[in-house]
Amino acid sequence: MPGNTERQFLDASWKRWLAENVLKGNAPEDLINILIQNGFSENLARLEVGTACEHPYLDAARSVARQLAKRDWLLNTIRELRDADGSFTIAERTEITTAEFKAQFYEANRPLILRGYLARWPAVHTWTPELLKERCGDLLVELQARRSSNPDFELHPQLHRESHSFAEFVDYCFADSVSNDRYMTARNGASNQDVLRRLQSDFDAIPEFLDASRASRENFLWFGPKGTITPLHHDLTNNMMAQVVGEKKIRLVSPDSLPFMYNHLHVYSEVSLASIDVQRFPLFGRVHIIDIVIRPGDLFFLPVGWWHHVESLSTSITITCTNFLWPNDFSQSYTTYGQI
Repeated sequence: MPGNTERQFLDASWKRWLAENVLKGNAPEDLINILIQNGFSENLARLEVGTACEHPYLDAARSVARQLAKRDWLLNTIRELRDADGSFTIAERTEITTAEFKAQFYEANRPLILRGYLARWPAVHTWTPELLKERCGDLLVELQARRSSNPDFELHPQLHRESHSFAEFVDYCFADSVSNDRYMTARNGASNQDVLRRLQSDFDAIPEFLDASRASRENFLWFGPKGTITPLHHDLTNNMMAQVVGEKKIRLVSPDSLPFMYNHLHVYSEVSLASIDVQRFPLFGRVHIIDIVIRPGDLFFLPVGWWHHVESLSTSITITCTNFLWPNDFSQSYTTYGQI
């Protein structure tokens, strides 16, 4: 731009932008033109782009980028082989032995739905609004609230904590409405253990898969009305989801789709499965999404690293468990929290 309107130097954010785009292989002339369009002189733009392209720091970063590109190639090849005939689905059983589950699903990182597996639980048949209020109505519980006011509610849980009487919350959840504004989740687990303690006579610890001695620390209640959403993310542990009341739709993406997931922060994706913007996120067009619905009495094994988006199709109560009989402390080796 002419005269004194020209910007005299690239600040840190522009240098970062430039480095990222050089690493992505964008043409130098295109980068120069973008800088000029944003108020930098042509001489400065050419100097900065030329310096970035030849800087030894960028050479080192290119080496890391090449290693990541190879890793992405391998993940994509595995994904294409698995999905070659388009028939990949989530396994469903009605029963399974402990040894089969461990070998074929837990250790193989394969999801599994056990249909009607929890029909033995009294909770599946008796958890009505009346019973829940009779047992726990006097308790004060913590929720994630006012979520519709913040599109990034999942990234800022501390802003959405509220306390309500359990009786009031039960009435809210079973009212004939659709809402994402009040949801009792695992984030509130430490504050709501009294609810599970009072109700524990209505369900067992699933001892064929889970360690009962750790249940009080690693079992969590998810309770909300129709319309509650958990946006696209993956977990750092294996999870068992015991569906007690209502139905949930779960949209699943295999971990080998990581290169296409736009993983921008921690375990979250920038992509919203409620409205997929392929123009903004073109690589996501290569992702294979698998939809399932879990119903009262179903037990769903969700392996570590599997991306998922969850929507309550009706008033829903789910108990999630991470206290498996086998190693499940993968979060201990997770080192990029706060970095990606």
